[in-house]
Amino acid sequence: MSFGAARWGGSLYISQEAGMPMPRDYHIRPLSPENAARAYPLIQAARPDVSLDAWIEYAERINHPDPELTKAAGIVAAESKRGYIHGLFSYSVRIVLNHNAVLTVENFIALDMGDRAAAIKTLIDVMERLARNLDCSAIHTHIPDDWVTSTPSGGVLNHLRDAGHNVEFVKFCKTISAN
Repeated sequence: MSFGAARWGGSLYISQEAGMPMPRDYHIRPLSPENAARAYPLIQAARPDVSLDAWIEYAERINHPDPELTKAAGIVAAESKRGYIHGLFSYSVRIVLNHNAVLTVENFIALDMGDRAAAIKTLIDVMERLARNLDCSAIHTHIPDDWVTSTPSGGVLNHLRDAGHNVEFVKFCKTISAN
């Protein structure tokens, strides 16, 4: 089941809250494989080693998850009124030992020349609403190591901490080459 089709019905509009200055308003939409190429500049900025074909193939796989492995998965994009994608994240719901259903967020990317913090905060807010809508008891957000160690103050890590997210695990990865 795709969250976009089942829960959003197309799109969600996030606008300025009373008393909170926010220079940009974003349309929050599921990103379909057919529109994945539009988001590729963000992917290139965060993961220059990922080709366009690999990104589109990933979007296809995550938008059609194996129902035995996950109950929901997809990609969420934050678009400006002019249709430019300023941020995105991919997600899946998994069962984890100490939290039960967990919204696992990967590929969290926010690039906005005008106000990156607004894009980051909008995506964090959407993650939390998505987790509640999918009956998750926690959110696990995976941030690439180079974004954590090289991000200046005000970056993704600080905004996640400000929103109540804490470091819970350290994830290691070893790539296994095909023989």
